[in-house]
Amino acid sequence: MLKEPEYLTKINAEIMEMQEIVESIGEQVQDALKNRSSGLKPVATELCREAQIREELIVEMCVGSLIRHQPFASDLRALTVAMKVSYDLSRVCRYLRNITEVLEEVNVKNCEVKEVCELLKNAREMVRQSLKAYFEKDQKAATNLIKSDESIDEGYRMILRKYAVQKASGNCILFNGITARIVERMADHACYISQETIYLVTGRRTDYR
Repeated sequence: MLKEPEYLTKINAEIMEMQEIVESIGEQVQDALKNRSSGLKPVATELCREAQIREELIVEMCVGSLIRHQPFASDLRALTVAMKVSYDLSRVCRYLRNITEVLEEVNVKNCEVKEVCELLKNAREMVRQSLKAYFEKDQKAATNLIKSDESIDEGYRMILRKYAVQKASGNCILFNGITARIVERMADHACYISQETIYLVTGRRTDYR
């Protein structure tokens, strides 16, 4: 296997740094959701800003590498994929921040959040595994991850069905419905990363939706 060009190694190192930021906010949001606590929004906003700065840096590095090195074939794909992966990570961060906004606006102290907590945990693991497949250029793992997205979709639908018939406060229905939708969209971006990984390895585009 040919050694990866140094400029791609540096770009992927930045994506790893970006992943660490997203992991950090993900852990804090998970705890806030479990404890039904507000007050995390300012921290989440700052962390997402850091992630956005990283995304902008990655795009600049990719564009600079395109101009300076004029790559072709797999190296060219790697640069275009890196830009898209950084964008997807930025979106994941913003979805996590959105959850802190809902926690801020809706009183959920007496709400059941077990199902939506589990959904978030699973979506976060999907993001983690999608990036592992990306860094390892593992087409099989990326393909399997896309298939696993159905479990997130079903979890989202289950929460909607539950609160459509359950006698719960309006706040609880609103919170669980909105948060489940946010998490479902977050998991979609894990699938987009996996889709890009398949393209990176094979040079062929696949349809996710």
